[in-house]
Amino acid sequence: MRRQTGEYQAAAQALEQALDIYRDLGDRLGQANAHSDLGVVRRMTGDYQAAARAQEQALSIYRDLGDRQGQANALNGLGKVRRHTCDYPAAAQAQEQALSIYRDLGDRFGQANALLFLGAVRGQMDDYPAAAQALEQALDIYRDLGDRQGHANALNFLGDVRQLTGDYLAAAQAQEQALGIFGDLGDRLGQANAHNALGELRQMTGEYLAAVQAQEQALDIYRDIGDRLGQANALKDLGEVRRLTGEYPAAARVLEQALDIYRDIGSRQGAAATLNETGTLCRVSGELPRAEEYHRQALELARTIASSWDEAHALAGLGRCALAAGQAPQAEVLLRQALEVFQRIGAAEAADLLAELDALTGP
Repeated sequence: MRRQTGEYQAAAQALEQALDIYRDLGDRLGQANAHSDLGVVRRMTGDYQAAARAQEQALSIYRDLGDRQGQANALNGLGKVRRHTCDYPAAAQAQEQALSIYRDLGDRFGQANALLFLGAVRGQMDDYPAAAQALEQALDIYRDLGDRQGHANALNFLGDVRQLTGDYLAAAQAQEQALGIFGDLGDRLGQANAHNALGELRQMTGEYLAAVQAQEQALDIYRDIGDRLGQANALKDLGEVRRLTGEYPAAARVLEQALDIYRDIGSRQGAAATLNETGTLCRVSGELPRAEEYHRQALELARTIASSWDEAHALAGLGRCALAAGQAPQAEVLLRQALEVFQRIGAAEAADLLAELDALTGP
């Protein structure tokens, strides 16, 4: 299909034309199917508002027709959109409803798909054990079905969860397996996602050159296929590596580009993460007032979307700013608040932050 080759605009135009024909014919099932497919295309281009409308229209028609398979598919699509707009409770609810219907219908492929994205949203809600459990269930079903595409997607998401909990070896193994399968299938979006995830891992293990190479490969593919969310993710991660290698002006440029895209497509979680990274860049560049402002914006946004991981990063950023300003007592308070959040969600950052606090407070 055209949407899989990145020709999203052409796909959207074809679906709009099909929708008009189905309306003229009074074919409501055709309309619902076209709305659902259009929702997928709109999501892939980052037009989440239009994507949600399309899936909601599809869902409404499927319900009127009593088409439970269609309802489950539309709920799955709507859950994906809600995840991208950081409405995580609504995303999880939609995927759980889809999963229940798929189970009633005995649709194992549908179950795997719902579990896949339920796992993804649980990860973004910082519930890493529940995320891993759902993803492992999805992985088992995809293996049983011989679905290599689903298998690779589940490995990709599971690698993300392993990375967040600090199991970098398992994360790298999952992403490398996913990349190999995506390559065999010619799935360019999947390859980009795996490259970007591997870039994050390489950065965390200090392999900065390898990280840049992976992220630039991801960015090239995202741009080629028109995936704006992917572009923003790769730019944000590239900005972090550029900061770590001392290339501050280059880091600032790509972070600004990432933030512009996140804000344009309505990805508040992406914006919060980028604000935090920009705050860190300003702090190491000696611009403390600007650094504090970026972290405060990130903190406010993180609390709005209930993203504990981003909230903790913002608190840690503010603590480091306070320390740089010679306000050690305030720094300790903020860093401890960040540590409590990281420990509560089981994030990998907890260990390093604990060591940072120990060094601050002394024996």
